[in-house]
Amino acid sequence: MNRTRYLILVCPDPQLIKTHIDQRLAASGREGWEIKPFWGDDDDPLPAAFWTDLTIKSLFPQPKALVIRRAHALRAEHWDKLDAGVRGVSGDILPIFCLEGEWKGKKPSIPATLSRRAIYKKARDEGWVWESAGLDASSLGAFVKAWAKERGITFEPGADRALIAALPPDAVAARLELDKLDLAAGDTRTVRREHVELVAPAGEMEFFELMDALGRPGAEVAVWRRVLGDHLKKSQDRMLFNLIGYLAGQARMYWMLQAGEEDKVKAHPYVKKLKTQVARRLGPRGVARMIDLALESEMSVKTGARHHEEVLDVLVAGLIDLFQPGRATR
Repeated sequence: MNRTRYLILVCPDPQLIKTHIDQRLAASGREGWEIKPFWGDDDDPLPAAFWTDLTIKSLFPQPKALVIRRAHALRAEHWDKLDAGVRGVSGDILPIFCLEGEWKGKKPSIPATLSRRAIYKKARDEGWVWESAGLDASSLGAFVKAWAKERGITFEPGADRALIAALPPDAVAARLELDKLDLAAGDTRTVRREHVELVAPAGEMEFFELMDALGRPGAEVAVWRRVLGDHLKKSQDRMLFNLIGYLAGQARMYWMLQAGEEDKVKAHPYVKKLKTQVARRLGPRGVARMIDLALESEMSVKTGARHHEEVLDVLVAGLIDLFQPGRATR
């Protein structure tokens, strides 16, 4: 059988894609892989550096995986060039095209601009195409079993079934939950039924709940699930700009509460009490940092300095660091 010249991975779940890439590289018989990411939805998705790596053989060969994320966004002219470019690719280079579009039912999402070209037909005939619809009720079992084998974990009778039923059908969020159970298993390496209660409940968080969760150790998983779910939404439904606006309003409230102007804050007395505790913990510098995070996020996305998803990730990571008790700037 001919060597694998390139791979086409068809899956909407980025964590499953990452796991599959890691497995393929580990099984390649080569070590020291350099993974170079590119983005199919960039203004310049395949820059000169990509074509240099793809077509020019290095004097000091190091195996490189050229990972094109969101390759389903590439246009016809890109696939035309790639059609020719992958034919003579060096054995030290492995292009990996990640088609991350949502599936239509059980059918994989293959763009028409790709499906009728030789690059796809060759990959299909040679077995270089991997397809996965992502996690669901039927595949979560295998996902948990593989995790348990990797970590040397066993289950109390019934705990595995309870865990599978509780986990979210998203590989990143599920893995975060499993990390908690890995710690809970302790030296016995056994997951018990009561451990399953550590799995955060599924469901989209409203901004009030999100702000509350930012300050609670252990609630980060729920926050990140909300963020990861947002990555999959259409642009008009995403939360970044609404969150930035909400943060500005919250910062103003915290500032007024610190300044003794609680009478001017229009909120339920119970909510005001909770917010006052947060405001005191943050202090003036913490509130200023909150405003900085919001402004930096707005500037980054409007200038195109970062991808929308990356801006949201950086913003939430900064907020978690700011709001965790004992970690706020004073």
